[in-house]
Amino acid sequence: MEQYEMKKPFSKDSLKGISGMIIAGAVILVLFVLNPIVIIGAGERGVVFSRFTGVKDKVMEEGMNFKIPGVESIVKFDIKTQKLDRASDGASKDLQEVNLRTVVNYHLQPDKVAKLYQEVGVDFERKVIEPAIQEAVKAGTALFPVENIIVERPKLKAIIADILRLKLEEYDIVLEDVNLTDISFSAEFNRVVEQKQIEEQKIKTAEYKKKQAEQHKATVILAAQAEAEKQRLIRLQVTKDIVALEWIKKWDGKLPETILGGEAVPMINFKK
Repeated sequence: MEQYEMKKPFSKDSLKGISGMIIAGAVILVLFVLNPIVIIGAGERGVVFSRFTGVKDKVMEEGMNFKIPGVESIVKFDIKTQKLDRASDGASKDLQEVNLRTVVNYHLQPDKVAKLYQEVGVDFERKVIEPAIQEAVKAGTALFPVENIIVERPKLKAIIADILRLKLEEYDIVLEDVNLTDISFSAEFNRVVEQKQIEEQKIKTAEYKKKQAEQHKATVILAAQAEAEKQRLIRLQVTKDIVALEWIKKWDGKLPETILGGEAVPMINFKK
C-alpha cells in the first residue's frame, strides 16, 4: 500500500508572521484611504479646521504633520513675500484725475494665519489689500496739486505706504514696500500742460534774445568808451615839442622852395 505523507499544520511563528503582514497591510490601507498625514511645504503654514470646533488656534509648521481623518481639514497659506500689482486712480488737490499702478510687496504673519482665515478667508487680497490700496491712493493724491505729483513722487509714495501699512496691520498683513509706476493724467490736463510748456518756452526764448541784445549793447558801449579814453590819453600826450621832434625826424634835410625861387627857412621855435 502506498503511504501518503501528512502535511504539518502552520506553526505559531508562521501564523504570527502572516498576522503581522495582514495588520501592516490593513494599517497601510487605512493610512492611504484616510490620509492623516499632512506635508506643509517651505514658506507655508497650515490652518486646521475641525468639523466640531471650527478653526483651531494651532498653526501647522513646515514639514510632516497629522490630522484627524474625517474630522479635520487643512488650509495652507503662503507666508513668503507676495507681489500685488493693481491699477489705481484718484484725484489731485485741484480735482484733476490721476491714474497710476501701485505695486505692493507684503507677507502674512506666520502665527496669525488662523485668525486671518477665520475673519477674512483665503481671498484676503480681494477683500482687504485691494480696497486698502485704492483708499491709500485716493487719500494720498488728494494732498497734492496735480502739477506737483510727479515732482513730489517720493513724498506721495511715503504717504500711501504709511496709510496702507496701518490698514493692513489690522489683519496681520505686513507691508514690505510700495512702488508707484505709470503715473498719468487726463487728456485735457495733458493738453493744458503741453500748451503751458510751449508758452514757457516762448518766454524763455524772448528773455534769451533780450539778454543777448543787452549784452551786445553793453559790449558796444564799452568799446566806444575804451576808444574815447584812448583818444583822450593820446591828446594829453601830444605837445608842441613832440610835434616839432616828429617833424625833424621825418625831414630829409632839404629846405622847401618858395615861389621866389629861394629856399625857405623853416620856422621852428625850439624855445619853450
